[in-house]
Amino acid sequence: MIVLGADIGGTSMRVALYDHDTERGRAAGRGEAMRPGRGGGIAAALAAHARPLLARAGIARADCFVIGAAGAGGDAERRELEQAVASERLAWQVRVTTDAELARAAAFLGEPGVLLIAGTGSIAIALDDEGRIIRRGGLGWRMGDEGSAYQIAVAALHAVGRMHDRLGPPTHLAEHLPVAAGVVGIGSLIRWSTTATVADVAALTPAVIATADSGDEVAASIIQRGVEQLVTLAASAGAGSLPVALSGGLLAPGRPLRSRVEHLIASRLRVAISGGAIDPCRGAPVLGRERH
Repeated sequence: MIVLGADIGGTSMRVALYDHDTERGRAAGRGEAMRPGRGGGIAAALAAHARPLLARAGIARADCFVIGAAGAGGDAERRELEQAVASERLAWQVRVTTDAELARAAAFLGEPGVLLIAGTGSIAIALDDEGRIIRRGGLGWRMGDEGSAYQIAVAALHAVGRMHDRLGPPTHLAEHLPVAAGVVGIGSLIRWSTTATVADVAALTPAVIATADSGDEVAASIIQRGVEQLVTLAASAGAGSLPVALSGGLLAPGRPLRSRVEHLIASRLRVAISGGAIDPCRGAPVLGRERH
């Protein structure tokens, strides 16, 4: 079976071509989250990457195109993108799911397990022993994303604000966050925070982790709370009775919170972490076979 797979995040897009489970080619470019009215533009970008892969492999049309897209959690968004991609005639069948579901399929190759993802946002997604999909978190920066880079950085900004108003303890975050934000002093940090994007705020998290590692008690408590929130998220999706894998900017191999989360999952849930780095596109052949 010939399968096209696409992993679409808010900043990057990856498209891969598979002949059964063997990768035949790959392309990458700029991504964007799926939003109402954007299906046509995303489909055109996918086609620009996929057509050369098909041509080089001598394939007119794939059997299935499996797309994991950020922002595609709603039925309306999925239908819009499916219809837009179908109109490009790249594959006989099109399946749109979330980027988290695609990564989960890649992590466990269709077997039961919990994938915990933490980057700018956070989510735990699982397939249980009865074949049910379980999702916890992923509600966005206003309503959830516990333990994410954004929420960790917000907690650090709050700590600096409380120190500034003499409502909280002193912390070296007051020195390190302005530097990370590219400004000078707490006053400038306050002004910066009023216009900073979610991505801008999330980008402060490495400075929070470094401050915690230097012995700052306030920063350390923020990081510990974030780690505990992530482990709670994983547990609520079935971690412990199911194997666990980690992914995302905070949890992928070599990333700053992975060892802390691994340790707490091992001690609290009595389960080891499965595998290493996860390539979400490899979930496309798995989900493609389910489609057929």
